[in-house]
Amino acid sequence: MGLLLIVLGLVLFVCLVLVHEYGHYKAARRNGVEVEEFGLGFPPKVWGKRQKSGMLLSLNLLPLGGFVRLKGEHDADNEPGSYGAAPLSAKVKIMSAGVIMNLLTALIMFLLLAWIGMPQLVENQFTVASDSSV
Repeated sequence: MGLLLIVLGLVLFVCLVLVHEYGHYKAARRNGVEVEEFGLGFPPKVWGKRQKSGMLLSLNLLPLGGFVRLKGEHDADNEPGSYGAAPLSAKVKIMSAGVIMNLLTALIMFLLLAWIGMPQLVENQFTVASDSSV
């Protein structure tokens, strides 16, 4: 049972990381910044596939996070399509998109739980028997 819970927790964590990183990816694309790689997990790389857009989808060995590698994210590149050339408003949107996606995911999960509801209480479920002594 313990191993099953660990695996289930890891799968749920990877799903949350995927949603978070998808937020960064979508915001970058909408703001004209090129995405070089969308990676799930941390390297070393186990699998990778280049998309038509030139972006590399990668699955990595250590499932403890993920990343979106943007063009020009670590240098002062002012080339069109790079993170460095993006206006400040676009950079803020890209950086905050992951957190916003996490908040939206939490809201959706809470709404689903509220919609599903609580199980019905059985009559006399929480009564004390008359012959019990205190």
